[in-house]
Amino acid sequence: MRLSAHALICVSAAALACATPPSLAASAAVHHACSAPGSAHRPCHFSTPSGNIRCVWTPSPNQVTCELVSRRRTYRLHPKGRAKAVHVSVEARGETLPTSQQIVFPESLSCRDTRRTMTCNQDFGFGEFRLGPHGSHAH
Repeated sequence: MRLSAHALICVSAAALACATPPSLAASAAVHHACSAPGSAHRPCHFSTPSGNIRCVWTPSPNQVTCELVSRRRTYRLHPKGRAKAVHVSVEARGETLPTSQQIVFPESLSCRDTRRTMTCNQDFGFGEFRLGPHGSHAH
C-alpha cells in the first residue's frame, strides 16, 4: 500500500490532530482578482482592502482607472502613454484585493496594492500612478 506524504505525516502523528499542511491551505485560500472565466473580455472592478481606492480595468480600450474616494482624485493609465489625472468617478467597489497582490493586465499594465495605496504602471514603459491618503502622483 502506498501512502502520500500527507497521509504519512498523519499516520506518524496519530496522537496529534492531523490538519492540512499550511502550504496547501494557503494556496486554497488565495483569491486572484479579475481572474474569473471570461474576465479578459469584461471590465473588472477592484479596490484596496480598506476600500479607500476603487479601480476599474476596461478591456477596450485597454486602460486602468483608479480613484482615491475621499479626495475624488482619479488617474487613468493606458499601455502606451503617461498616467493622466481625469475627472470621473469609479462607482463600484468590486473585488477587494488581498494586501500586496499584483494584478497583471494585457499589454504589460499592472497594479499592486497595500492596505491603503494603489500603484499602477506599465511594466516596460514610463507611465505610472500612485494613489494614497498621504500623497498621490502620476508620471
